[in-house]
Amino acid sequence: MSTPPAVASAVPAVVRSVVLAAGVFVLAGCAEVTASSRHSREQGQKLYAQGEYIDAAGAFRNGVRDDPLDYRSWYWLGQSYDKNQSYHQAIQAYRTALDVSKRTAPGREDEAMRVKIIDALGRSIAAGNDRTFQIESGKGRQPTAEEKYIEAKAFQYMGDADLAIESYQQAVLLDRKDFAIAKDFGLYLEKVPSMRGQAVKQLKRAYQLNSKDQQVVAALRRNDVVPGPSLKEPEALAKPALPKGPLPEVDIKRWQQQNAARNSGAGAGTGAAIEAGAASTAGPRD
Repeated sequence: MSTPPAVASAVPAVVRSVVLAAGVFVLAGCAEVTASSRHSREQGQKLYAQGEYIDAAGAFRNGVRDDPLDYRSWYWLGQSYDKNQSYHQAIQAYRTALDVSKRTAPGREDEAMRVKIIDALGRSIAAGNDRTFQIESGKGRQPTAEEKYIEAKAFQYMGDADLAIESYQQAVLLDRKDFAIAKDFGLYLEKVPSMRGQAVKQLKRAYQLNSKDQQVVAALRRNDVVPGPSLKEPEALAKPALPKGPLPEVDIKRWQQQNAARNSGAGAGTGAAIEAGAASTAGPRD
């Protein structure tokens, strides 16, 4: 039995209406979840500012329960655990904050918060004297630059300069375009006696990656280095008017012929003009 044309044409419209309604419902639900998480985070921040760290942790837990991808609430949860000296829980909260921040577009673009989370994680590892964070070798996986960056921060706050410098060096080699690593490495080396030359090298690298960072600019000036275009890589300077590579080939013989033709044409025109001028000035003869 075939479906009447009127009914058949109405079915897609009904389906579209249902899908649209479902989409609106989902968006409304997401907005409600985000608002609830933000409210819990703001409440937790107020409690944190008042020194009520246990209650603040409870508020932040409510926030991440409402929205598990709220990396800011995970960060503040770690801060609350730190204040309560629950370092293991703080470390887990910071690691979760780093993980979930990579899963959303705002989180991936929030470089300032990423640096804050890594710094706080390093402090918690050092405060808890947790040596289990080190990447074990021989497991068939190369550590990431971020993992080495975290190691460097932890060793820095533990006061182990040798291991901190070693971890920073490995982090820089793994990702030479990570501005935060180059900057923090340079600022750290600046505080280490006899490491001024290496500090300047890293600070120059950081400046090449971000010439507007005021901490890097100030550090360079403290080390008698004047920030400016001379510190940038050649490819980062103003581009020349001509494109890179060899110039296009020119047919010299043809160019000479065209130039000669133009010159002969101009000469003939000039001669005619001179003759015409002489005839006009001579006037009529008697």
